Amino acid sequence: MEHGSVQTRVLQAHQHDVVYYGVVNLVHDSYIMGAVDVWRCRSCNQLFCEDKRYGMTDLAPEVGLPKIVPDTKWAALICTRDKGSDWTLTQTGPGMTLTHSCTPDTKVELTVGPGYDLEPGPARGIGQHRLILIEKFVNSAVDVQSGKPHTTTTNAYQALGKPFSYTPPLSAAVIEPSRYNILNIASILLIATAVWSIVIAFGALGVPPSIAVMVRALFGLVAVGTLASTYLLSKRRIWAPILGAVVAAAGLVVYGISRSSFGFGVADYALAILLVADIGAGWLARQRIKGMIERQWHPLDMPAYG
Repeated sequence: MEHGSVQTRVLQAHQHDVVYYGVVNLVHDSYIMGAVDVWRCRSCNQLFCEDKRYGMTDLAPEVGLPKIVPDTKWAALICTRDKGSDWTLTQTGPGMTLTHSCTPDTKVELTVGPGYDLEPGPARGIGQHRLILIEKFVNSAVDVQSGKPHTTTTNAYQALGKPFSYTPPLSAAVIEPSRYNILNIASILLIATAVWSIVIAFGALGVPPSIAVMVRALFGLVAVGTLASTYLLSKRRIWAPILGAVVAAAGLVVYGISRSSFGFGVADYALAILLVADIGAGWLARQRIKGMIERQWHPLDMPAYG
């Protein structure tokens, strides 16, 4: 009780600096039941939530952010029956009791367990109940029947813009795990070029002495450029693959011109093929990242509910 009163005084004294944080879409059988808008204080990370439903046009009874109940978390209380699911946004915590009506004629009390599960009791109503913590699904959709992320399409798929109610197949936040992904191929080629460049820079094997210094300096720069491009590519920077392609092209042109008067060997042709592959993979990787950015969703792209 003492801890709760102290936290209440702290919340009252603290001046929240609240910004929009994201949205949670609640999905039942690929149908969006509604959404929860989430705000967060930049100072204390306290969450503030507001529910949104189809056809809901009534204004909130209070102006401003909702009041925070100490020692609680925001959750959606889900009631699933034969004809579908219903939900209620609430603030609750372990040991608390939630009063709920599955129908106008029923009233049950649900006790919240330590893990925010609902403990079984003698009166569970006529529906199946579960709690979904809002903080776990910000900027995503959740299946209310399983309590797990919903990653397929929904009834809002055809909404104008890019609906936020599903995880798009290509996203700057979700990268395909395939080992044959063009980004992975580009990274492998750039690393191979960096290793080969380091060998040439330190050894200059088979390089005529008259151009050895220039070749070593050139491929030292190529090694640095390709390694930097590989690192930045892992961060999905759109200009990272172009950097690798430009470095590879510069190395190819300068090395080809300086080596042309001495003739080319098998190793030279192999190096040229690798540098050309870097250029091609760099361009494809750039197009890939550009496509992901264009498909990236934003909370403001979600369908309107009110």
